[in-house]
Amino acid sequence: SKQDKMYKDAMETAFESGNAELAESLLRYFVDSEMKECFAACLYTCYDLVRPDVGLELAWRAGMMDFAMPYLIQVLREYTGRIDALDKKTQKKEEAEEKEKSASNDFVPDYMVNPMMPGGLTGFGNLAIGNAPMNMPPQGNGFPQQQAAPGMMQQGPPTMMMQPGMMGGMAPGRY
Repeated sequence: SKQDKMYKDAMETAFESGNAELAESLLRYFVDSEMKECFAACLYTCYDLVRPDVGLELAWRAGMMDFAMPYLIQVLREYTGRIDALDKKTQKKEEAEEKEKSASNDFVPDYMVNPMMPGGLTGFGNLAIGNAPMNMPPQGNGFPQQQAAPGMMQQGPPTMMMQPGMMGGMAPGRY
């Protein structure tokens, strides 16, 4: 097509071939022949095949930057759009990872014990209260059954309230 001066057909053939080397060799031909308009048309027609660095270098060396500028602007716009899309994608991924990382640091231990668990004190995380022996079967209220001291009768569940006379050595009214 070049020999027949059918440049439009040559550009379309180069594009349809999908061969970048063929498109770039056609650009070199237009530069060598000083066909500025054909050079610009080939950049447009074979846009997807021409590597930007090759198009820029050929235009710069031949003094055809004005004819390559629309191509270069479009390439720059396309690359900027791709970078912006990648930045957004990366930022979303980083935010998700950061959120996941911070969520794992928000661990709040559950000190409550399953009330159905045998031998456990509900609400106290298996902490022994006072001098209660471990591994005692729980009463219906979840507290281990305690033996009353000789001479003392214990009725009902143990309470955590202060009883009169429990503070040894302190006289009533002198706090």
